[in-house]
Amino acid sequence: MENNVQKTVVTNHTLFLKDRKELLITGVKNIKSFDSLEFLIETHLGVLHILGHSLVLGKMDSEGETIEIRGNISSFAYLQKETPQEKESFFKKLFK
Repeated sequence: MENNVQKTVVTNHTLFLKDRKELLITGVKNIKSFDSLEFLIETHLGVLHILGHSLVLGKMDSEGETIEIRGNISSFAYLQKETPQEKESFFKKLFK
């Protein structure tokens, strides 16, 4: 008797901001770039752009896909991807 077991990995993505000084992020796939003023992080739900000053990468757990950013965090937002359909409609409007 064979026992075929398939494992399904459920990846959560969370942001926890404490006093605008510490940001804990789970569901991180890749850190695209970072410096003391900004971070670009690829998550399971899109690219996250974080702005502030004196930003430093704290704890990082690649297995658990978790990172911590410390510093003075002023904002964070997800970047929108343009679809080919959106680009096409822009050009159609431009050449009307």
